Amino acid sequence: MNEMVNSNGVPLAADPSPYGYGDGGEAAGASGLPALEQIFTAIINHRNWVIGSIAGALLLGLVFTFLATPQYTSTSRIEILPDAPVATSVEGQRDRALINELAFYNTQYSLLRSRSLAERVLRAGNLTADKDFIAAFKLESPDPNMTSADRREQAASVIDLLLDRVSVSPVRTSSLVDISFSTPSPQLSAKLADLWVSQFVDSTIDRRFAATSDAREYLEARLTTLRQNLETSERALISYATDKGIVTLSSETDTEGRTRTQTLVGTNIAAVSDALSKAREARIIAESELANTMTGSAQVNAPTISSLREKRASVEAELAEMRTRFEEDYPAVVALKAQLANLDQSIKTETGRSSQGNREAYNAAVKRERQLQSQLDELTGLYNVQQRESIQMTILQREVDSNRQLYEGLLQRYKEIGVAGVGTNNISIVDRAKAADRPSSPNLILNLAIALILGLALAAGLVFLIEKLDSSVRNPQDVTSQFGLPLLGAIPEIHDQAVADAVIDKKSAIYEAYFSLMTNLSFLTAHGAPRSIMVTSSRPQEGKSNSSLCLATVLAGNGKSVVLVDADVRNPSINRYLDIPNKRGLSHYLAGDDALADMIAPLPKFGFDVVTAGATPPNAAELLGSDRFALLIETLMTRYDHIIVDSAPLLGLADAPLIARRVEGVLFTIEANSTKSRVISTALNRLRMSGAKLFGAIVTKVGAKNQVYGYGYGYGYGYSYGGEQNKD
Repeated sequence: MNEMVNSNGVPLAADPSPYGYGDGGEAAGASGLPALEQIFTAIINHRNWVIGSIAGALLLGLVFTFLATPQYTSTSRIEILPDAPVATSVEGQRDRALINELAFYNTQYSLLRSRSLAERVLRAGNLTADKDFIAAFKLESPDPNMTSADRREQAASVIDLLLDRVSVSPVRTSSLVDISFSTPSPQLSAKLADLWVSQFVDSTIDRRFAATSDAREYLEARLTTLRQNLETSERALISYATDKGIVTLSSETDTEGRTRTQTLVGTNIAAVSDALSKAREARIIAESELANTMTGSAQVNAPTISSLREKRASVEAELAEMRTRFEEDYPAVVALKAQLANLDQSIKTETGRSSQGNREAYNAAVKRERQLQSQLDELTGLYNVQQRESIQMTILQREVDSNRQLYEGLLQRYKEIGVAGVGTNNISIVDRAKAADRPSSPNLILNLAIALILGLALAAGLVFLIEKLDSSVRNPQDVTSQFGLPLLGAIPEIHDQAVADAVIDKKSAIYEAYFSLMTNLSFLTAHGAPRSIMVTSSRPQEGKSNSSLCLATVLAGNGKSVVLVDADVRNPSINRYLDIPNKRGLSHYLAGDDALADMIAPLPKFGFDVVTAGATPPNAAELLGSDRFALLIETLMTRYDHIIVDSAPLLGLADAPLIARRVEGVLFTIEANSTKSRVISTALNRLRMSGAKLFGAIVTKVGAKNQVYGYGYGYGYGYSYGGEQNKD
C-alpha cells in the first residue's frame, strides 16, 4: 500500500481507526465494496423511504382492490389439429415438420386475436344493440338517427373492447386452446366466450371454402385452356396421319406417359413376315421330300409302297415255297406268279405317282414363298416411307401426350380440391363456456403481490436516485481521492451526551477517536505534532469547534501545555460548550488590549487554557488580518506547547484564510453524510489560494450510515468492548 506523506515529505499514518488496525482500518483501506453490501447499506440508510414506498404501494393496492368492479371469467376450450400431420423418422424432415407445426399454431393463435374475428362476433351477437352488453360496459345505447360514420366508430370501440377482454391461452403440450372472457356479468362472459369460439370455427370453414373456390375458378380456366390445346394437338395429329395415309390400329401409353402406336403397314409386315417364314419352312420340307424321291428313299419310306412291298415279299416267299413242292405250271404257282406281277406293277405305278406329287408340292411351295417375299418387299418399302414421314407425326404425338398429361394432372387436382372443400374441419369445440359463480378479479392476494413488487421497484428507484444525488462524504477515505487531503481522523457521532463531557472519559469513543487523530498529527512534522494548528470547515455545524475542544483535551491529557483560541469572533461557541463567560478575549487583544494574561482562562477540568472570542467586533476581518494576531501566536508559543485556533467557516467569510497564514497548518473538518463535495472543493480552493498549509482532514459525525465502510463497526465494537469488560 502506498504511504501517505505531507508537504514536507514526512509519512502520515494511513489508518485513522483508534488503534491503527482492526475492522475499521481494513474496511477503510478497501478500494471498493461488494455490490450487495452497497445495496444493503443504501437500503438501511434510506429505510424510511423504502418503508414509506412499500406501505404506500400496498395501501394503493388495497384501495384499488376494494374499489374495482368485480369481473367474472368464462372459458371455452377448442381443439386445433394440423391439416396434414407428418410422421417421419428422418431427422431433417422431422425438424422441418416441427417448425411448420409451430408456425401453424402461432398463426391460429394470432387468428384467435384478430380484429376480423372480433367483427364477426360483433355482427353475430349484435352487441351494439345487446342491452346486457351495453349495461355491463356502460356504453351508449344505439340511436336510430346515427350516421354511418358514427356507427362505424361505435363498432370500432366495441371491437377494441372485445380484443381487450379476450384471453387466448394454449394448453401446454397439447392441441387444446382456452379462450376466456372477463366482464362484469357472468352470463355475458359465457355468451361472449361461446360466440368467439363458434365464430372462429365458422371463419375457418369460410376461409377453407373461399380458398378452394378461388382455386377451383383458377383451375377451371386452366382446364378449359388445356382442353382446347389437347383437342387442337389431337386434331393436328389425325389430319397429318390421314394426309400421309398412316393408319393406326392401336396405341398404348407407357409408364413415362409416352404413347406408342401400331400402324396398319406395321401389322401387315408382321403378318406377311410370319406367313413368309411358314412358306419358307414348307418349301424346305417339299424340297427335302423331292430329293428323297429322286434317291428312292422316299418310295421305301412311303406308307403305300411299303405296304405293297411287304405284301409282295410275302407272296414271293409263298411262291418260293410252292416251287419247292410243285412245278412251274402248277396252278397255285401260276396264280402266285400272276399276283406277284400285279404287285410289281402296283409298286411301279405308286412310285411314279409319289414322285410327281412331291415335285408339284415343291413347285407350289416355291411359288408361295416368292409371292410372300414380293409382298414383304413391297410392304417394307411402304413402311420405310411411312417411317420417314412419321418423324413429324411423333412430334405431334409428343405434343398430344404433353397436353394430355397437363390436362389430366390439373383435372385430378381439381377433383382433390373439390373433395377438400367439403372435408371435415380441423377445429372442434371441446368445452362450452359456463357462467362463473364467483368473480375472478379483483384478487386481493395478487393485487397486494403486484403492489408489493411495484413498491419495491419504487423504493429501489428512490434509493438509487437519492444515492446518485448525494455527493456528501460517506466513505472517509474518499477525502484522499476526491480532495487530495490525507485522512487524519474519523470521529464517531455522539447522541446521548455533550462532546465536552464525553472527551474527558478516556474510555469513550470520542476520546479514542481524537487520540488516534493526535497520533496521526505526531507524524506531520519533524518536531512531532504541529505547535500551532487552525481548525476550520466549509460551513457551520460541521464539528470544527468540538474538534478543537477535544483535540486540546487529548493533547493536554498527554502532558502537553495547550491553549485553545476561539477565533470565530462572529459566532463564538467555545464559551457555550465550556459554560464560561465571554467578557474579554481575542477581539479585545486584537483591538489593542495588551492584558493577555487576563484573557487566558485556565480549565482544570480539561487540563488546558482557553482564550475566548470576546465581544463581536464590527470589523472582524480587519482585526484577524492585522499583525496583532501574528504577535498573539508568537507570544502564546513561548508559553504553550500547542496552540489550537478555532476559526470561522470558510464559505462567505475571509477570516479563515487570514488566520491560516499565521499558523503552522490547517486541519479541515468535514461532516460526514452532509456537506456536499462541491462546497468542500470550493472551500479548499480558497485555503490553497491563500497559501495555507493543509495538514489533512477530519471527518466528523461518522454514524450508522458509514458502517459499511468499516468506521461505524470499528468504533461501535472497539469502544463498547472495553466498557463491557469493566462491567463484568
